[in-house]
Amino acid sequence: MKLSEALEVLLKAEDEAVEAKTLAEREAKAIIQKAHDEYARTEDSSLNEARVSAARQMEDARLSAEKESQHIAALADVSVSRMIEQFEKREPGLIARFADALAARYAARDNGGA
Repeated sequence: MKLSEALEVLLKAEDEAVEAKTLAEREAKAIIQKAHDEYARTEDSSLNEARVSAARQMEDARLSAEKESQHIAALADVSVSRMIEQFEKREPGLIARFADALAARYAARDNGGA
C-alpha cells in the first residue's frame, strides 16, 4: 500500500468518525430531550394528581367540620332545652322563695329591722 492510499483511507476513516460522532451527538440530544419531556409530563401528572388529592382532602375536611359544627349546635340545642325544662320545673319554687325573701325584707323594715 502506498502512502497516498494509506492517507486516503485515514481521511475517509476520519470523515466517517466525524459523521458517527455527529450522529451520536444528535441521537444523544434526542434521547436527553425525550427523557426531559417524559419527566416533565410525569411531573405535571404527579402535580395534577396531588392538587386533585389536596382539593378532595380539603373538601372532606370542610364537610367534616360542617357536620361536627351541626352536631355541636344540635347538642347545644338539647342542652338549652334541658336547662329551660329544669328552670321551668324550678321556676315556681324560685319565684315563691324570692317573693318570700323579698316580703321578709319588707316586713323586717316595717318592724324596725335593717
